[in-house]
Amino acid sequence: MTQEHGAPGEPSDPDSGQDPAGPAHPPTGPSSPWVAPGQHESPTPSSSWVPPGQPGGQPSPGPARAAWAGPSGVHGARGVGHSPMAWPGLIPLRPLNMSEILNGAFSYIRHNAKAVLGLTFIVIGIASVVTSVGMGGYMGDYGSWVGRLLNDPSAADPDTLPFAPWTLATMYGGLLFSYVGQIVLTGLLAAVVGLAVLGRKLTMKEAVREVRGRMGAVFGVAGLLFLLGLGYTALLAGVLALAFAVGYFLSAFLGVTVAVLGIAVTIVVGAWIWVRTSLAMPVTVLERIGPARSLARSWRLTQRSWWRVFGLLLLGTIIAAVVANLVTTPFSLVGMFVPALSPGAFWVYVVSTASSYLATVLSSALSAPFVIGVTTLIYIDLRMRREGLDLRMQTATRSGEALGADVYLPDTGGDPAHPDARYGDRTLGTSV
Repeated sequence: MTQEHGAPGEPSDPDSGQDPAGPAHPPTGPSSPWVAPGQHESPTPSSSWVPPGQPGGQPSPGPARAAWAGPSGVHGARGVGHSPMAWPGLIPLRPLNMSEILNGAFSYIRHNAKAVLGLTFIVIGIASVVTSVGMGGYMGDYGSWVGRLLNDPSAADPDTLPFAPWTLATMYGGLLFSYVGQIVLTGLLAAVVGLAVLGRKLTMKEAVREVRGRMGAVFGVAGLLFLLGLGYTALLAGVLALAFAVGYFLSAFLGVTVAVLGIAVTIVVGAWIWVRTSLAMPVTVLERIGPARSLARSWRLTQRSWWRVFGLLLLGTIIAAVVANLVTTPFSLVGMFVPALSPGAFWVYVVSTASSYLATVLSSALSAPFVIGVTTLIYIDLRMRREGLDLRMQTATRSGEALGADVYLPDTGGDPAHPDARYGDRTLGTSV
């Protein structure tokens, strides 16, 4: 299946099934003999619908089927052709709308808080130590400088930095450790989300075991994205240099015009690339393909869906940022104003470092899992729309099969030359 499905007017899939937890939805069409409850009409020879469990009917769901079903009677724009009742985990097994993606990103955190928040606090807590030490020293030096300036304004030396050089080196050098921690966390939580959709609840140990063999590919994707970021930075620097040259040799007005237009174009290009490559991490974890193929796969999946993916990613990022800032603002204020109370005191640096560390860890713990959840669910939604992943899951659910990570492996039709040909063996934790 190469195009999106689930739009209004599409015919229902004969294998979509019906969840016994919700009311039966009769098939539509001229061949259906269904009548309202309380009336009697014998089925005609043209009838093709048979109640589940009867001879010739649909197979009864096995034990892997969820006991609870989603809202009944949902046959809206995204429900036709799909079984809206199939709901083994976080989301219904059909193309999703915006609220279902956002709710799913919250749900996997709420229903598996021990694993999700535990992994987040451990990984981010370790990765944020160096940055927090540098930030604590920076805030302590800055508070001391502000205190001296308030006591004696003439003591301020404009040629002297108000902080020690080691604080900047530690603070920005620690960003590398934070980036590594974010990479590891993204790989771990992408697996947690992908299996939560199938109704599986992983422990921290199980999540690590599932992704252990994929971390090389995850770091490879992160490296390619980092190189793209460097190229974007070089492009922005080139635009600014061109604007400066135009302003210096021609006119200031032309220089400003070139700068504004160039920056605007650069931002658009950056946003476009960001969206097209945003699904590479869940792709490499769940489909078990290499870094370059993961970027190419993300590029293909987001084709003709750029605006929708952009809107969902932007909304998810804004929600996460607002929640994180509300919680971490008190810690940031402590790190900013406490140093002015006793400039130069050792306890000031301790308090500044501790407040910076808590703000960093809490901010990441509240924002990172949600954004990763939104990104992974967008990936799953696009595969449902374009490749019929939901129908494959529904078939496995109705047959009583235990849904596992194998369901995410792309169906290449047996062609090893297919651009999405699978790699590795049948275990999620297998290296490429």
